Amino acid sequence: KGKESAAEYLDVHRKWHRLGGRSTCTMLFGHVESLADRVDHLRQLRELQDETGGFTGFIPLAYQPENNEIPVTTPPTGFDALRTIAVSRIYLDNFDHITA
Repeated sequence: KGKESAAEYLDVHRKWHRLGGRSTCTMLFGHVESLADRVDHLRQLRELQDETGGFTGFIPLAYQPENNEIPVTTPPTGFDALRTIAVSRIYLDNFDHITA
């Protein structure tokens, strides 16, 4: 089937949190998404955290294009990674931990 959709990813976490489980969430960035896609991803995670409180932390992951099949015209830079972490820390203020 391939990679799950964002809705499926969030629904799995929602169901797990409703069962009393806790989880971390991630965002792979710097490959195929736009900046608007990143903000939308953060918005959806923030809303689910407001709903369930089940996330223990958030992990932003910069895409590493070496030895990967997904072609990238402009891989993420160090500045891009720092900016994404900074925005995540501001926007996801309902998360206890943002891993950097």
